[in-house]
Amino acid sequence: MDMDKRRKETIAFSDEMLHYGIYAPRPNDGVREIPWHWHDEFEFGQVCTGSVVYRTNYHSFRLGAGDGIFINSGVLHSLQLVQAQENATFQTQFFDRSFLAGSSGSIFDIRYLVPVQDQRLLDAVPLYYREEKSRAFLDALGAAAELGMRREMFYEMRIRAIFSELWETVYAWADSSKGARMDFHPAEDERIKEMMTYIRQNYQKKLSVAALAREVHVSERECYRLFRSILGITPGEFLLSLRLQKAQELLRGSDLSILEIALETGFGTSSYFGKVFRMYHHITPNAYRKLK
Repeated sequence: MDMDKRRKETIAFSDEMLHYGIYAPRPNDGVREIPWHWHDEFEFGQVCTGSVVYRTNYHSFRLGAGDGIFINSGVLHSLQLVQAQENATFQTQFFDRSFLAGSSGSIFDIRYLVPVQDQRLLDAVPLYYREEKSRAFLDALGAAAELGMRREMFYEMRIRAIFSELWETVYAWADSSKGARMDFHPAEDERIKEMMTYIRQNYQKKLSVAALAREVHVSERECYRLFRSILGITPGEFLLSLRLQKAQELLRGSDLSILEIALETGFGTSSYFGKVFRMYHHITPNAYRKLK
């Protein structure tokens, strides 16, 4: 994920003419945590193995193998394992409004996509395979994911057809949530995103809460309050989680030494990096690298 000029996370699609993407697990490619983040794209996730907890500002959902979830555009969310010693795999499909609407401002966009994106009371919907009402939806997601991975002729049209049909259900979720009771504070939502963005852009440096608060023009007390009330963690815990995620990416996708990764991710020394990595992931950085 990258940051665009609006300081939001953006997903790089493999084909810029098709704003649909899929993340699917590779062998030994387990997930232990995905820190708090957000993006403009709609997200449809499915758990392949293990058990995970998806969190948004307002909800927490425990999902097992076969279960799935819809995450609305712009919603803060994170993912963690139920058991720290476990491993879990999942696949996620993303697309923006243009995938189904064709172009911004089209009749499809205005009538069916924008109302869902703008319904801030609809943050996420869990889908449990044991429930009959969710099973057909999840089976359709699985079929779309299979098409996305095979990429055979006409796969784009077939995936679009599947999600066009599923969107009627998503639209109904947004419509029914209009009467929901939830204290949504747009200003606080944007402020926490602004602080998270600053940390993401500077996680390699030595950061302090005081510097973070000054950057977004709030007091240190307000900074702590927003992180705790919205994300349930401190700014320091978010920073550490982000550094660990970046370290995992480098361990799996680069030939940098352990010391170089420690320096690149803001840990400073290889010994401190190794200690923290073992504490959170119950495996050494070198052993984690050998899993690929």
